[in-house]
Amino acid sequence: MPELPEVEVIRRGLAPRLLGRRLLAVTVGEKRLRQESSPGEFREWLPGRTILEIERRGKYLLFRLEGGVTLLIHLGMTGRLLLRSGPSNLLPHVHLTFHLDGGLDLVFQDVRRFGQALVFPPGAHPAPLDQVGREPFSRQATPAWLAAEARGRSRPLKNFLMDARVLAGIGNIYASEILFAARLHPSTPVSRLSLKDWSRVLKETRRILKAAIAKGGTTVANYLNDRGETGLFQLELLVYGRAGEPCRVCGRPIARMAHGGRSTFFCPKCQEEGVEGR
Repeated sequence: MPELPEVEVIRRGLAPRLLGRRLLAVTVGEKRLRQESSPGEFREWLPGRTILEIERRGKYLLFRLEGGVTLLIHLGMTGRLLLRSGPSNLLPHVHLTFHLDGGLDLVFQDVRRFGQALVFPPGAHPAPLDQVGREPFSRQATPAWLAAEARGRSRPLKNFLMDARVLAGIGNIYASEILFAARLHPSTPVSRLSLKDWSRVLKETRRILKAAIAKGGTTVANYLNDRGETGLFQLELLVYGRAGEPCRVCGRPIARMAHGGRSTFFCPKCQEEGVEGR
């Protein structure tokens, strides 16, 4: 699933080419996404409106349109947004095509159809954003705030870090990398972390997310940017997907375990004593 860096890379790629363009029409595919506005809603609210801004909130993209209309898109597990200047009707798994002036199409591909594309009329609040927590780069995301959120809770640190209601946009890949960089075991109950531990977690979260954005994101399966290009941060992953391979710090084999049905990768030596006071 595209995480915060991949969605931000897509936003940065789309904005220079889409801002100021007018939506002319929408072509709706036969198969619907997991959450999708009706064809009538797309055709009522989108054609004729200019794209004024493209924002990111967690893993969501928000297209702010003329007249106060918002188009909200979530890529789900396998979604892609591609810009095409030629025919796009022969591409597979296309669910929506947004036709823009200048002969440009914005195409939403999604093999597994877990994505979302929802239109919100003027004055309507995008309800999915109510479940999105604080942005990792926000000034409101502080070590003290994280410690307060974790107080009295026994859930594993990996699960807590991936909870979008707390910190927005962190998924399986980056959670594993962040905890390795912070030298914290993914199963550690969050209530056991000190303020110094949370400072390290937040510092490494921001560093790794920034590095991933600079490298164009991580491609381990389906992710492509708006130009159909893969990311490059997968070349710098230190634990994710490397079970059985030697740790690049200590040489011990990287281990794999499950948290909430998701694979977690970690170094049993580097991350065994990373919590203050253990």
